Amino acid sequence: MRDLGGACDAAASRGAGMTRAALLEAWPEVTGREAVRVGELQAVAALFGVGTVDEARALLVELYRRPLTAAALETGNARAIVEALGWEDAAAPTAEEVFARAALDARALGEPLHVELDSSAPEEQRDRVLTVDGWMRFEEDYLPRVVTGENGHAHPEALKAQAIAARTYVQRAMRDHRALGRTVPIINSQKFQVYARSAFASCVAAAADTRGIMARYQGRLVLGNYVAGALWTSGKAGADPTHTERWVTYNEGKTGRFVQPTRLSDMRRTDNRGCMGQNCADWLARNGRRYPEILRFFYGADLELGATVGTNSTSTTLPTKPAAERSDPIPGLAVAGAVFQWLFRGGLP
Repeated sequence: MRDLGGACDAAASRGAGMTRAALLEAWPEVTGREAVRVGELQAVAALFGVGTVDEARALLVELYRRPLTAAALETGNARAIVEALGWEDAAAPTAEEVFARAALDARALGEPLHVELDSSAPEEQRDRVLTVDGWMRFEEDYLPRVVTGENGHAHPEALKAQAIAARTYVQRAMRDHRALGRTVPIINSQKFQVYARSAFASCVAAAADTRGIMARYQGRLVLGNYVAGALWTSGKAGADPTHTERWVTYNEGKTGRFVQPTRLSDMRRTDNRGCMGQNCADWLARNGRRYPEILRFFYGADLELGATVGTNSTSTTLPTKPAAERSDPIPGLAVAGAVFQWLFRGGLP
């Protein structure tokens, strides 16, 4: 932690000092804290660029009024910060841009870089999660309701695939965002995952039959993106009423670098192994495919399915993303457009 008392003058005397000084002056007033982690300060400065104290104050208000973004900033992890901003419907530069800018600033100020690009946090499966509707048992309540809300009328094998995808999606998110599901509630939204008011019996069974199974690549959880995608008939994609087919990836038989990532997420991420189409998954299930085959159809033949790292079950399903395009704004989290226009003007150098 760095004490803010005399840090402002020290920062102002160096190359990137104007940015650092403006942030440090506004920090206590906005955050209510007299100390700041170095990685957190570096990350905020990378988002800010150069500006006045008033602009710094406006930026800090925008960032720290969002609980998930505020928690991500404390970690100093660039991907987590950018992902949180995306979930909260805020425009943001790429994680690589944030990391590169932080590295340049650290070099100019002669200090070690405390911002990281990728998370090294270990997996931690939780029995209970905090949602906007209160605490829920993860496997017995939350997950079956997600399967119901996302693709509840699908074939049983597609429901199992959905359960694995949804489990992977949220567990990976909670791994990289430690406050999510603990102190920051999981939202019920197409921007994240949709859960129903109650679960269908078939979805409870799908979650139970795949209990604990998640999707990994080289031992690390994949993103597990999924969308509705096009309707499938006669073995091919047809109408695309939700306009989400462009995110779906068809990776059957592909491995390693030949697996196509989805443009729904940062394509440079090694855990971006594609995107499942829920309508296609249902069609595959109704035509004899079991859930491991369904998941590998979208995420690649080298997808690892198991309850713990190092296991590879042939009867598991892949992570998924919400049925719609996940670009709808979250109520109450609309960004103050004018602030973010100057905040991210022109991207980062």
